[in-house]
Amino acid sequence: MTAQAHPNPSIETGADTGDTAPPWRVNRFGERVLDAAGGELFDKLGARLTLKEAFRGQLEREDTFYLVAGSDSGHLIDHVKQLSPPPGTRYLFIDPPAVHQALADAGLLEGLPPHIRCASVGNWVEAAQSMRLSDYLYIDRLEVVFSLAAQSPDVPIYVELAWDLQQTADTLRWQALAQRGSEAYIACQLDNAADNITPAGVWRGALAGRTGVILAGGPSLDAMLDWVRQHRHQLVILAVSRISRRLLEVGLEPDFVVSADPTRMSYEISREMLRFGEAVSFVNQYHVHPRLLSQWPHRSYYLGPLLPWSSPLNPVNPLVGAGPTVASTALEFAAALGLSRVILAGVDLCFTPEGFTHARGSNERKAGPRFDLTPLEVETNDGRKASTTADFASAAQMLEAQAQRLAKQGLTIVNPAPGAVRIPGITHRSLDDIALEDTPLQRPLRADKAVDTPQQRLHHVQAVIRALQSKQDEIQRLEADLRDARRIVAKVFDQHGVIHNRNLRKRLDRLEAELQERYAETSRLIQQCGVHAFLRAMRSTQDMDNLDGKAVQDALAAYYDTYLAGAQRLRHMIDRALERARWRAREYRGASIAELAPAWLAAGEPGRVVRWLRAREADSVHLSATEAEALTSLKRALTADLQQEDGQHLARARAHADLRAAGVRLVHLLGQRDRDGIRNLIAGLEQAPDAQAASPYLALARGMLAELEDRTDEALGHYDAVLQSDQRSLWPTALLRIAGWALTHGQTEHAKQALECLAGLSPRYRPQYADVLAATGDLQAAIDVVEQHLASHPGDLHAMVRLARLMLNAGSREAAQLMLDHVESQPDGAALVAPLRRLMEPGSAADPNPR
Repeated sequence: MTAQAHPNPSIETGADTGDTAPPWRVNRFGERVLDAAGGELFDKLGARLTLKEAFRGQLEREDTFYLVAGSDSGHLIDHVKQLSPPPGTRYLFIDPPAVHQALADAGLLEGLPPHIRCASVGNWVEAAQSMRLSDYLYIDRLEVVFSLAAQSPDVPIYVELAWDLQQTADTLRWQALAQRGSEAYIACQLDNAADNITPAGVWRGALAGRTGVILAGGPSLDAMLDWVRQHRHQLVILAVSRISRRLLEVGLEPDFVVSADPTRMSYEISREMLRFGEAVSFVNQYHVHPRLLSQWPHRSYYLGPLLPWSSPLNPVNPLVGAGPTVASTALEFAAALGLSRVILAGVDLCFTPEGFTHARGSNERKAGPRFDLTPLEVETNDGRKASTTADFASAAQMLEAQAQRLAKQGLTIVNPAPGAVRIPGITHRSLDDIALEDTPLQRPLRADKAVDTPQQRLHHVQAVIRALQSKQDEIQRLEADLRDARRIVAKVFDQHGVIHNRNLRKRLDRLEAELQERYAETSRLIQQCGVHAFLRAMRSTQDMDNLDGKAVQDALAAYYDTYLAGAQRLRHMIDRALERARWRAREYRGASIAELAPAWLAAGEPGRVVRWLRAREADSVHLSATEAEALTSLKRALTADLQQEDGQHLARARAHADLRAAGVRLVHLLGQRDRDGIRNLIAGLEQAPDAQAASPYLALARGMLAELEDRTDEALGHYDAVLQSDQRSLWPTALLRIAGWALTHGQTEHAKQALECLAGLSPRYRPQYADVLAATGDLQAAIDVVEQHLASHPGDLHAMVRLARLMLNAGSREAAQLMLDHVESQPDGAALVAPLRRLMEPGSAADPNPR
């Protein structure tokens, strides 16, 4: 069966391009809706109640930029307008061009409050930038929200819009976050200060001239694990923490396990590393998630500064991890070790043809292949094009710069994976062509200068406590000065906002200068801790020259209130870090397990019991009944934590493996006649974890491939299998394929049956059904279908012109004339009726085949 061009593109591809003007209809609640924007979503409860329930508690965060994929025929905009505007929050609704124009023509985009704007797919980035999107990216407060249409599998144009919007937003967010730290980094750094004992710099040059291998989480890891195990005695092995589960499965322990991210999800995917033996050393960024570091029972070495301010406790010449990926951090540490060559395993930074991004044993692999592949592509080592994501593409660019820098230092980097992204500065060479040193490594690996005794830990913790207390005292002094400044602001102006005490104004200026001079470093930290509030306050103070006196007073007051709140926030973070450090001091002084257990459990770190047990067993001290009970509770909590697999990260991975995206992607691949793309998608669907849910998508994909390969009967059989499934969202695509084939091959009855089913599924297909009825001579049935369509779409001018054509061909010239007069009286109606008017002029013949 050859797919040929058909006069109606939606018959051929099953896609609604969103470029033609969509018709309005009125539902039983009296609400105007667009079928092209998922109008049928409100048929049960109406738009107001449906949206209220669907978005209850959402869209209301302060200082947040909401990018909303779709406006649900403008009703979601109304829903947001009815909310109390959260301070500092803005909303940008994005629709396909035709829908956006329809909303504008209907006057629904007029008179919007300043914090709400609407844009089309083609210009939303410019609109977002004019709303100061960069401010929100800086504070990591950009959120993408899917309208009900974007969540519905029955509105593929919005599924695609949401997919593309999410990817673009991820790109912008990644670029912004890669350029700065955040409050989370500072908070984790402070929490980790008591446990970051030994700086990683003690390893400088310790393994000069050796070959190392970095094990990361990409798909190529699976193909290289056997080789790594075979040559383990010759290799220095560095593994990113997220693959610990996989390494335990194959019985391979690395020399170093590396982790960097401060997020809870990082802990979820890395906690299996706590099962490694004492020959493994932990290398962590200073801002690693505290639960990983605090529960690590063996030697650890930190990268970067100990504290987020200048301190004699910070390493003089620290090793600094390179971002943005953990693999990049591992590579930087490998270079510091003095290795002459590093082999990359699992550093792919792109998708496999089937849609996998990670190796076996990962949450991503468990969730299944990704079907929301982006237009973003990279070239792989074997010369093919592979899809990638915004964060992978950015990471590849940074890895290129890192590799070229390290090459100048004499480090050779090799990536043997054919399917990994090709990166200048990284050599591609097969494993068979890599010769290794004959001299085996002496394990376990140890740094000569690294010491880790209880006495050293206690000494370190005591020094950290002193440093935290000193900064805490400084912040309290700063808070007092800020309160003084706030009181001055209240006294400088009279009740009308006029400066009535210029001496106080000068004093305020002097105080502000002193604050900037005496607390420069602390002020920087405070602004990072409360950056979203500071940006809001600074927007007020930046335009003081244009403000009246009362507004100036309010802006200054808001500025100092924000400053004070940020100082208090930082002080609370230090308070928490102090509490952790004091508990560590008790532990190292020999506190009982019964005393320590409640604190460890409250902090989510039952794994500290492993280190405590090791020291206790060496003393051979008998445990009391209370201690035994505490020990049992800790062991039980640790076991439960390590056995936990579900979490935020797995949920996110499953969202990326959404089968709906496979349906949207199939339509695109068919339109491009991309047989290889469809074959790859079939291979991915065959590996989906829920085979039953994937089966109708597989049937649709196999039908499309058979169609492109002229296997007619097989294609129709696959489409029929789709129609026999419960996945109703795929029925329209299958029916459109059947109808397109039938019309191309003159099978009109078959086409009528398919289009009749389509018209029953959605009113958007009734005009096409009417066309086929008219083309086969059943004019009255065609007129009935269009009239039925107009009953629910009273504003559809195109359908009215279609009905007039049908009436004219049926001999009802007067009725056709009345219909055309009505259309012509509507805005833009004259252009629609002009062609048919010419046909009705004396001497002209009516079109015998109305369209």
